[in-house]
Amino acid sequence: MKKPLFYHCAFLLFLGAMISSCSTNEEAEVSSEANLVLENAVAKKEKEKINVFKGPQVQYGAGKARSWISIDAEGKPVEIALTFTQEVFDDLESLSPTATVLPLHQKAREVTPFEHIGVNWSPHGHLPVFLVPHFDLHFYMITNEERLAIPEYSPETDALFNNYPPAGYMPENYVTPPGEGSVYPQMGKHWLPMPLENYLPFTSIMVLGSYNGEFTFIEPMMTLDMLMSSPDFSDSFAQPEYFQESTYYPTVYNIYEDPETLDIHVTLSDFVLR
Repeated sequence: MKKPLFYHCAFLLFLGAMISSCSTNEEAEVSSEANLVLENAVAKKEKEKINVFKGPQVQYGAGKARSWISIDAEGKPVEIALTFTQEVFDDLESLSPTATVLPLHQKAREVTPFEHIGVNWSPHGHLPVFLVPHFDLHFYMITNEERLAIPEYSPETDALFNNYPPAGYMPENYVTPPGEGSVYPQMGKHWLPMPLENYLPFTSIMVLGSYNGEFTFIEPMMTLDMLMSSPDFSDSFAQPEYFQESTYYPTVYNIYEDPETLDIHVTLSDFVLR
């Protein structure tokens, strides 16, 4: 039986409404998915955001040096570092024989155990086997005033230098000689990793320090030749079983050159909350 014209018209209107409805729903779903992807991308970018806080720039020989720390969006330190401009290496004779202090930004002191950095240039090297020009970079866990109060070695001060941290507060493979060995005023007692042969010929090594029963500094030490060779170096270093302060401690040290500025960065990274 032939259907009336209004039936066909009604059917076409219904079909059009269905198509329009499906199209609108699909667009809504696509739009919702796009928004979700965008929100996830923004959240990821925010999470990966790194903030850098710089200490004051310090004149160092013919160049500049400064400390800095990078911190992620969750407040965890990424790297704490010092940077030399290339001009530092243009006039090595102008470098101070005594420690140059690089203050840390307050943020660095809040999220790490470190209080300041001391830079020492050793043009002729020193005992026991580091007899080439090199830099000693001390990341101190004591204030500059406390460091400056560390005296010369004498029979009267022997007990201060040879009062070692309690068992477990220094890594097991680190040792120090008795008596006056490895003692320096305004620094403290120096500890070396064993076996020392693993670090020879000397290019870089991690030295640790103590004074009057406390673990007081972390000291990456590296040769001038290494710093001037466009370095790109990373290495882990031994950790103690116990820690004096509840905060983030580094487990890796890095030495690398910025390919654009040619600045040299020496950093501590891969922090673990202790």
